[in-house]
Formats: sequence, C-alpha cells, structure tokens
Amino acid sequence: MKKDLKKIFNLMFEKLELISIGDNFINDINKRRSVCLDKNKPDSFFYEMLVVDIHVSGFKVSILRDRWSDIRKAFSDYDVCRVSQYTDRDLEKMMNNPRIIKNKNKLKACIENAKLIKEISNKYGSFGNYLNKYSNNPEKLIKELINNFHYMGKVSALNYLNMIGMDAVKPDVHVIRIMYRLGLIDSDKGSPEDVEQSIEVANEIKNLTGEKLKVVDAIFWMYGGGGDNHVKKAICSKQKPLCCECPLTDYCDFFKSQKIE
Repeated sequence: MKKDLKKIFNLMFEKLELISIGDNFINDINKRRSVCLDKNKPDSFFYEMLVVDIHVSGFKVSILRDRWSDIRKAFSDYDVCRVSQYTDRDLEKMMNNPRIIKNKNKLKACIENAKLIKEISNKYGSFGNYLNKYSNNPEKLIKELINNFHYMGKVSALNYLNMIGMDAVKPDVHVIRIMYRLGLIDSDKGSPEDVEQSIEVANEIKNLTGEKLKVVDAIFWMYGGGGDNHVKKAICSKQKPLCCECPLTDYCDFFKSQKIE
C-alpha cells in the first residue's frame, strides 16, 4: 500500500517543532524557504561554501563547529586569488595546524578547487555568473561539479547546490536511513540507487506539500541527526531511535519488524 508522504512529512515537522531549541528550528526552516541563488555574491562566498561542503563530508557538523574560524584563517578568508597561489609548503603548514581537520586529501582538494574557481571566474566574469548559467538545469551543473572539481561526488554536489541557495536535497545517511526504515526506498547502504530513490521520494514530498527540497532535506536531517543545535535530540538516530516518541510508528517498517513496544 502506498504510504501517505504528506502525512509523514507533516508529522515529522510537528514533532521537530515540539522539540525545537528556542526558535532555532523554525528560523532555519523559514531561511531555507526564502533563500535562493544570488549570482552577485563574491567568489569568496561560493568558495567558502565549497570548502565547508568538503569538510563536512564524513564528519558531524558538531565536530567542526568550533573550528570554522581557524579553517577560515587557514584559507585566507576564502580569498580565491590567494589560496590559488598556495604551494606544497602551505599545505604542510596546514597539516601541522592542530585547530583544523588534518585531512590531506580534503585540504589539497580545496586548494585545487580555488584554482578552478579563479579560472572559471575569469572566464565568466564571476563564479556566480557561471553557476547562474545552470540555474534552470541543476542536473547539468551537478555533472559539471562532479567532473571538474576535486573531492566532489553526487551527494556533496547536491549539498553544495543547497548551500549556495539552489533547491536540492542532500541524500545523506540520515535521509537514507529514515526513508529506508519507512519502507520508501529499497536499502540504506547509500548506493547510487539509494541516492536516486531518495531524491525521487523527496521530489514527491515537495510536490505534495509545496515545500522546497531544501526544507524536505532539513526535516529528515534534523529528525535523524538532530541538526546543528536546532532541536533537542534526534528522533530516528542510527543506534538508539526513540520509537516511543516517534509519531511515525504506523508507517514505519523498522518499528514493526523490531516489535518495539
């Protein structure tokens, strides 16, 4: 039987409102509802979002929360021209900095991506102009990002679109886990098939509710991971799901299979 996606979404939304830390939840949702791509923002903004996107891949946002100011300093306030001139010596200096994430592949990718942004910006007048060229064709932009930029896969490309104001859902571990537990996708392994199925489900929810994909993304992210100081706790975490507090048990295959009382 086809499940009521609109009802599922609304129940998740209402639960998150109840456990919000102050107004953090609804403030984030309203921001996501209103934001859109602004091509006139400086290259430093688009580069910062790319550096953040690469850094959060595989890490909890909470781990990085106290490190952003040091990461900003390490990348010269995200000045693309300056970072594009970094040498191996600069990379080694970053690797010896205890205040940033010392992942050599990520750091090197960020430096190489600065060179790419500078090159593209020179060609189009700004990196924002380049991105805006694909504003009505996000799938093509995703392919461009994956093919041309370093440390960029489908999920991170979708997250980058979300971060710069374009409408997208990032099918991360939380989104995929919840959709799988609800029986909306076939597995929770994070395979390309899982990613595509989760995007299809998110688009269906968008069409049913009128919300942006980035709002759908936020609801699943906060419900499964607690967000970044948005709500008091995650309801559908990996290890200890709070099924006794979850309003989705009537729809949840995981709950039914576990026979949780």
